[in-house]
Parts: sequence; C-alpha cells; structure tokens
Amino acid sequence: MLRHWAAGVAALVAVAGLVAPLAAQDAPPPAPSTPNVKTPNLSEAVLKALEAPYLNEEERRDLRVFHGVWREGDLDTPQRRATAALIRGAYDDPALMDEAVAAEDRAEGMLLRGELEECLALLGGADSARALRIRGLALESLGKGDEAAAVVAPLVERLRAQQVTTAPEMVEAVRALMLLARTRPQEQPAGGDFQRMNTLLASARDRLGRLYWPAHVAEGTLHHEKDNGRQGIEALAQALALCPSAAEAWRRIGIMHVEGFNFEAAEKAAEKLDSLAGGPSPGGAVVLARARLRQNDPDGAAAVVEPMLAKFPRMRALLGLQAAVAALRYDFGKTDALLAAYDRLSPGSADAQFEVGRTLSEGRQYEAAERYLAEAAKRAPFRSEPVAELGLLGLQSGKDADAVGVLEKAAALDPFNKRVANTLSLARELQKYARVETDHFIIRHKPGADAVLAREMPGMLETMYRRVTGGDPGGIDHEPAIKTVIDLMPDQRWFAVRIAGITRIHTMAASTGPTIAMEAPREGASHTVGSYDWLRVVRHEFTHTVTLSRTRNRIPHWFTEAAAVYLEDSPRDYRTCRLLEEALENDALHDFSRINLAFVRPRRPTDRQLAYAQGHWMYEYMIGKWGPRAPLDLMDKYAAGVREDAAMREVLGVSQEDFLTEFKAWARGQLAAWGMTPPEGMPTIAAILLSEATDSAESKAGVQSKLDEAAEGVAWSGAAGGGEKRAWELDLPAPDDAMLARWLEKLPEHPDLLEATVKRAVKAAGDTPTDDMAPLLERYAKARPVDPLPHQMLARLHLAKGGGAEGAQRAIPHLEYLDAREQHSSSYAAELARQYAERGEWEKAKAKAVRAVTVAPYSAEYRELAAQVALRAGDFAAAAHQIEALTLLEPDREIHRRRLEAVRKRQNAQ
Repeated sequence: MLRHWAAGVAALVAVAGLVAPLAAQDAPPPAPSTPNVKTPNLSEAVLKALEAPYLNEEERRDLRVFHGVWREGDLDTPQRRATAALIRGAYDDPALMDEAVAAEDRAEGMLLRGELEECLALLGGADSARALRIRGLALESLGKGDEAAAVVAPLVERLRAQQVTTAPEMVEAVRALMLLARTRPQEQPAGGDFQRMNTLLASARDRLGRLYWPAHVAEGTLHHEKDNGRQGIEALAQALALCPSAAEAWRRIGIMHVEGFNFEAAEKAAEKLDSLAGGPSPGGAVVLARARLRQNDPDGAAAVVEPMLAKFPRMRALLGLQAAVAALRYDFGKTDALLAAYDRLSPGSADAQFEVGRTLSEGRQYEAAERYLAEAAKRAPFRSEPVAELGLLGLQSGKDADAVGVLEKAAALDPFNKRVANTLSLARELQKYARVETDHFIIRHKPGADAVLAREMPGMLETMYRRVTGGDPGGIDHEPAIKTVIDLMPDQRWFAVRIAGITRIHTMAASTGPTIAMEAPREGASHTVGSYDWLRVVRHEFTHTVTLSRTRNRIPHWFTEAAAVYLEDSPRDYRTCRLLEEALENDALHDFSRINLAFVRPRRPTDRQLAYAQGHWMYEYMIGKWGPRAPLDLMDKYAAGVREDAAMREVLGVSQEDFLTEFKAWARGQLAAWGMTPPEGMPTIAAILLSEATDSAESKAGVQSKLDEAAEGVAWSGAAGGGEKRAWELDLPAPDDAMLARWLEKLPEHPDLLEATVKRAVKAAGDTPTDDMAPLLERYAKARPVDPLPHQMLARLHLAKGGGAEGAQRAIPHLEYLDAREQHSSSYAAELARQYAERGEWEKAKAKAVRAVTVAPYSAEYRELAAQVALRAGDFAAAAHQIEALTLLEPDREIHRRRLEAVRKRQNAQ
C-alpha cells in the first residue's frame, strides 16, 4: 500500500486537506565534523602569474605543472611527468623511475612507496634541504629516530643561522623541525617549537613565496597534528586554491573528515585522490580504510588495502592498516604476525603499533588497545600521539584517575594539541566532582544544583540494573565486572568534551562501555536538549554497557542499539510507526550490509532513525519467533569473534537474507495490527479513489486487479503525480465530505477513512473537540491504536468539562497513553498526578508526580507539585525530599528552608 492517502495520491490529498503530510523526520544529531571542501577555483593570483608576459613557453609549462593545471602536451618530458606524478599522488608512475629525472624526485617516490633503503642509497650524502628532509623521514620510518634527527640537524642549524632564504627551503626546514619534535626532546620552552614553526610557515607563504602552495600544506599538517581541525582545513583549502591537484592536501583533508565522522566527505576526498591518480590510489585507499575501520567494518577496509598492497608491498601506511584490519577482526595472532613482519622492515618503528592501538581504541577493545598504544609510546618516547591516545582511552574506559597523569604527559609533549588540552581539563574537572556510590554505579556530578538529580538517581538506577542485567525477556542476563560510572555533565559544552572521539553519539547521553556521560536534563542557553526522561535514556545507554560487556565489545552496531531500544520498555511513537510503514511498503528497509553503516554513514535524512527503529523491530521479531534466549546466544557468538551471518546461521538456522525475508512478512502483519494498513479484505485508499474514478459498472475487484497488474502501481503513481505517466491514466476525484461519509458507511472500521474524517472534523471545529466527535474519536483510536491524535482530542474533551469526576475518569486512560510515549515534557504526568490526587488515589498520584520530576528534575514547578501531593498523601519523607531539592534549586527563597524545617518536624512526630 502507498502511505494512506499519501505517496501515490500525495498531491491530491494535500490539496484536499484530508491528511496532514508526513512531518519532516528529525535529522540525526550532528557529529563533530570538519567542513566539506570542494575543489576551489584556481586563485586569481595564480591565473595572473600563468599569464605573465615575461614568461617564455617552457617557463609557463613548468608553472602550470607546479600549480597542478597542466594541459595536454605540457607533460612532454620525464621531469615534468615525474613532478606531476608526485603532485597527483601517482607514485608508481614510470617517470619516477626514470634516471633522467632529478634524484630528489625519484627518492621522494621511493620514500612514498616504502622503498626506504633504495631511497637512502640514491640520495647518499646529498645535503640539499629537500634531500635532508627525505633522508630523515626514511630513517624515521625505518625506526631509526636518533639517526633521523641527526640527519636533519644541519638543516635546522641553517635555519638558526638565517641561511634559509627561499620558500621551498623554509618549508623543508619546518618539516625537519616537525620531525625533530617527534624524535627528540623539545629544546624550546613548552610549545615553543609549534609557535616557531607556525611563524616560519607564515613567513614562507606570506613573504618568501605567496604562491608556494606546499607551505599551506605544511601548515595544514601542523594544525592537524595539534587537533586544530578548523585552521588545518582552512590552510589546506588555501593550498588547493593554488594547486587543485595537490594529492597530499586531499589525503590530509580525507583523514580529517574521517576523524570528524564526516564519512561522506571522506569518501569524496578518496574519489578525488583516485581521480587525480588515474585509478585506485594509495592515498584514496588509506582514507577509505581509515573510514571503514572507524565504522567497525574491517572487511570493507581490507577490500581497499589488500589490492593496493599488491601494488605497493612496502608502503608502511598500508601495512599498518593491514595489521589494524586483523586486529579489528579480533585475530590477534595474525595481528602480531603482521606487526612482526612490519618490524622486520622497520625495526623499532612505532607507526604500526600506533595504528593498531588507535583502531582498537576506537573499536572499544580497550584492554588490547592499551597494550599496543603503550608499546608505541615506549618506542617513540617523544611523540605525543600514542600517549595522548592512551590518556583518552583511559578516560573512555573509566580509568580517568590514571588518565590524568597520562594526559599531563601528553600535554607536556604537545601543549598545543587542543583535544588533549580539552580532555585533560575535563579529567581534572572530574576529579573535583562529588560522588554518589551504589551497589552497581558511581554517579559523579558537579557540586551545586546537580546534586538534586544525583541524590535521587541511586534507587531508580538499581531497579533499572535488575531489569537490564536480569533474565526476564529482553534482559541481557549478564552483569558487568565493574561498577558503571555515570557522569552527569553540567551543560552541553562539557558533555561534548566528555564524548569527544566516540562514534555512537546521541544528543543527550553516550556510553563508552564502562562509563556513561549524560547532559543534565535542564532548560537554558547552554543546554541543547532541555528536559528529557533521563531514566529512559540512561537505561538505553546502560544496555549498551551490558551488551558490550557480554560480547567483549564485539556486538554489531545495529544489534546493541536494538537491544537498547527494546529495553527502554516504552511503546513506539507514531512517527516511528509511520517511518517503518513507509520503509516496508516502499521496499526501503535497510539490508544487513547497510544497517550498521546507516548509523554513522547515512545516505538519506531518515536512514539513521530508520536503523534504530528497524533494528528494534527485528529484535522483537527475533524474540517472538526464537525466544528470549536467541539474542543472548547471538551475543555469545559475537563475543567469540563470529561475524554476523555465520552467527545467525548457527543460532537461528537462517541466513541474514532469509531472516530479512521472513521478517518482512511478519512486519506486514504488525502494520495491520497497528492499523497502519487496512484489515484484510478492505480496499486501500488508492483502490477507493480508482473505484470513484471508473465506470460504475466496473467492480472494485476488477479495479484492484487492474491496479495490481499495472506494474505494481506505476501507472497509478504517474497519474497521481508521483512519477512518469505510464500505461493507462485516470482523472482522480478530489475527496470530499460526501465521498468520505459514503465510504465510511460501507467500511466503518477503515483506519485511513477514520483518520481523514477525524482530521476534517477537528479542522472544521477550529481544532477544538466536541461531544459529538467522541464516538468517531473512539472508533479511530481502536482502529489505529498507535496514533496519539484521538487520545489528545479525547483527553482535552473530557478535561474541558469542568474537571468533574466523570470527566477525569474518562480522561485518565488517554493521559496515561500519552504520558507513556512522552520523553521531553512533564505535562501529562503532572496532570495525571493532579487527577489521581483529586480522586484520592495517593500512590498513583505520587508515582506520577515523581515521573514529572524525573523528566524535568530542575523544574521548581514540578518539585512543588510533587511536594504538595506527598503532603496531602501524608508522606512527609517524600515531601521533605522535594522541598530539600527546592532549597538547592532556589537557594535565595527562605520559605523553602522554613517549610523544610516544618515538614521534618511533622515527619519526626509520626
């Protein structure tokens, strides 16, 4: 079926006003990202330089080659072809092996291909600035840091003696300084080398060579190494304006996009690299492999790394990624074998160890990651990245007390790294936080108003713990080995720092496994989310903690999200039901090759939301068909390193493809139960309109048959404006009240007809429900139980009758329905608390008052309501708790302290 009156008849329905068009789905929360960079227009300054009248044709060709805008015929010599090959990242171009080409260019090609010994032999004792830098990098890649530093030392001395006078030499000197910073202790005061390098590059680009684009590439590289993404991207974009073919700039941009979770932009950068190289390129392979690994897709990473290694078997970046792929496949025997092979090429190098450690850390394999990162830090004691990653790992894995010392060391090695500085600041801040400890949780919060929430979390958390870790249907039947730390962050800024570097980002909370960070659920300029049902959100995140623990952090992304949504123990909202219906009816559900990637690499605005909803739906189906142990058995397979399809075949006895086919058949029955599709035997809206449009002698069965034969509705879709017109076309009538009434008389339980009739009636009444609408609203609520509209209207109708006992009695079920689905407002819970209190149902009233303050814990209004309900119920302890909270939320109001004192006296007198 096409969505109700929409899809095939979307244009007609919208005009007729029968059904409101689908609301725009919420966009996924923005991940920390880098701005997209498109190929910029060539700088006007370059264009003018290329047209300078004093240039002869040979000089003009050289200039076009240097700026990456060569024309057909410009690459007419081996040297020009070699220069272009280095610029565009085609490192296997035959020109780079031609002896007619300058030795430094051939050596650069060898360096980039990983032919390090040959590179050193070719350069011999050459002492040009570029030769020294190439030799230094080759030695560093071979694991000979001390020798590398010694080789570039003369270049640094020339810099100090002010003997560096050209932009190329200045850039080479700065690159030598960057190498020294990785291989020797800093001789400058903390951060001095960075400031000096930045100043020198500014001089190179602004004074010595305004069109010398490698200076901008070096500047972008420098800022990238300091995790200063914005300035790094700006510098690289400037380089591309001077040389749009600069592969190194595109590669660096691609890596920065990967680090910012902007995977679509990273893929575009990789495509650009391949285009420049004239086919699959090593730079593109590195970018894509990093992106795949960050998305926990080692097979996808291997698919680009392995073919490139066949062409460049000694390229160190590819070899490091090959080991990282094995590690993310949890094949640590192969990982160590690959690292040993790497060591035979580059004894003592930290690069591959760091690549593996970083990849495992991002994959939440914290224990293994720590081992490889520690080895990298040991091998490169003056390099900040492995130490910084160790500190960040400690913070994410719950060892933040230990992380402080590690981050302090990283900051000493690189005081200008922004990520390290922010995380160290956070780690120090966390040490000042107050702690509330329970049997299974440690709650940390900033002293002050956040204590209000932190003090009432323990009881609710422990109840939640029993549900999530228990063996009841949906429970994970597993207890983590250590207490879970919950960090209640005071605002969005601190929350963002707390979760930096985590791929599975939510708008309000995130789990790294042993720790959960949550933004305080309060209103205000520094809060992007506002109030929310923190217990439901934390239950979702704690489910991640438990599933990650049970599976040794090896659970597929969709599966851990499915379990987490299932254990929210809350009904689906209507928007989700509509999203699922549209996806199923339009064959747009994710398959297993897409659903994991949809969370982090969505192609459409609704992909991420659909991945959550579909995963939850499949989880429900799995439990319903195979029983509550089936998901747990799958988790155990994942823990053993078994991949998804094999695990499903072993546990469920079906392939992923068969599972999806059978699931879709079950899902159609679910749609019917939700009232999203007409019951069996009832025509669709499309068939009804077709029946109205055709000769009255033609039976409805014939119309439906014709519709089915017309390429699954293609002709109908075209006639209704949904696509190209095909086959047979009809002039469809505009639905009106008379048509609706006539069909509703024939089909009184048709959910789409009821929806349209209800919405027209409500609109005609000025959006105010009336008594005569009540039977219609009740019928629609029964026909489509997932739509909140009739419950909203009926609650308003009954409460508008003066709040009498009969009206309240009728309103309460509808308010309960609405409150069960509400995540950001306390209005329904508060109204229920008042209604139950009026009826003297004190336990229900108190429960709803607590629900109101759970969603809005910083609201003085709802705290006051909860206090009043508790007082009227004679529960002075509960009243004292709420009034004490008010003393913290409104410390300037003396009345709260006086009331608290009075209530405690009454409590003691009981």
